[in-house]
Amino acid sequence: MRRSFLVIIVIVLTCATYAQDESLTLEDCIKLALKKNAAIITNQNLNESSDRDVLASYAGILPTLNVSASSGKFKAGESEDFSEVPVEIDSVTGDPIRLERRLITRPSDKGSFNEFNLRLNQNLFDGGEWWNAIRYAQAQKRASDYNLISIINTTVMTVQERFFDLLKQQKLLEVNELAVKRSEDQLSKTEKMYELGAVAKVDVFRSRVNLGNDRTELLLQKNAVITARNVLNLSLGRNPNSPLRIQPEFSLKSAFKNTEELIETAIEKNPELMKTEEEVKASDIAVARSYSVLFPNLSAFLNYRRSNEEINRVYTNYNKNWTLNYGLSVSLNLFNGFQDMVNIQKSKLAERNNQVAFEESKRELIASVLQLVDNYNSYLEIIEINEENLEAAKEEFRLAEERYRIGSGTQLEVREAQVNLTRAEQTLVAAQYNARITQAQLEQALGTIYAAGEED
Repeated sequence: MRRSFLVIIVIVLTCATYAQDESLTLEDCIKLALKKNAAIITNQNLNESSDRDVLASYAGILPTLNVSASSGKFKAGESEDFSEVPVEIDSVTGDPIRLERRLITRPSDKGSFNEFNLRLNQNLFDGGEWWNAIRYAQAQKRASDYNLISIINTTVMTVQERFFDLLKQQKLLEVNELAVKRSEDQLSKTEKMYELGAVAKVDVFRSRVNLGNDRTELLLQKNAVITARNVLNLSLGRNPNSPLRIQPEFSLKSAFKNTEELIETAIEKNPELMKTEEEVKASDIAVARSYSVLFPNLSAFLNYRRSNEEINRVYTNYNKNWTLNYGLSVSLNLFNGFQDMVNIQKSKLAERNNQVAFEESKRELIASVLQLVDNYNSYLEIIEINEENLEAAKEEFRLAEERYRIGSGTQLEVREAQVNLTRAEQTLVAAQYNARITQAQLEQALGTIYAAGEED
């Protein structure tokens, strides 16, 4: 039993360790974010609510059917009122010949009442309100769809930004570790040269200071890695301090040349811009809806009523104790304190504002695409330049070390060459990953970052 229990514990710990060590690809991170990101979940619920609004918009044209039933008792006190009563009757026809106005006294009364009503109403014409209400709800639904796609695209872009930023910080950490290793080697060489009398004691102290500075930079970079990992976890809907390992991925597209084609793609596919366009359409429909109050409302009705003081007579013998009313009803609001006029004017102003917002969004999108293209192409050039700089810095460092070893160079020259080499490595890493992040930002602006924003 003890052996079996220990085996189970070992298996569980092994599985737990494997789960913690399992690394995530960029695609894994995106799928995880799409399932757990709070903004996506919230907007999915809002989008589902807009589906219900479309269904509710058909209420204006569909018939309404109401049923009611009541049962109770009544009491009426003695009452008096004046009424015309016949005082002389034609003996042949039985019709009253002369009437007199007399005070009639009616005794108190009490009894029971039972009633059943069924009423059907059908809107026939309301100035186009029902039709425009449906169109308005559909436009709002399309705007909601595009908003959800925009949130998904933004989330995917954010995940990519933070994914590649974590890779960048990890790569910079490797650069700092390499810088510390170089400083440790240099300190070791300097101490040996000092023991042989080839260099002064001050060179040893300088090497130790250089190593201390590089270790400080290494500690700061470790913190940068932890911060990058925390923010990526937040994008994935996880606790910030959750263990996280990611697989290194890196690929860059070639330089973008045809900016006009990119702008056309952005205007056609950017979901945020398409949402704003649908809001303009919805505001146009809202203007049309505001005019419906100026037209008369026409509806048909049918009312079936059953009543009797005995409840069993209401729900039996259906050929008795009933009345049926049906016909047409028309109404027209003639004046309501200028409210209709105010609503029409406000809807027109809202439509103008939405149109202005759409045009401004389009201009901002074009400017963003142009800026991102320039940034991306510049990063590609910076990468090419710094690849050459890195090779030159490596050779400079090698030569500086060699000169120092044979006594024809100074430690200051070695340190300067080492700093230049580290800076060249850092600049190249930063340029590579900044280019990849800019590529994600550009794809998000174009609306092409994640399969048109549709989940798998």
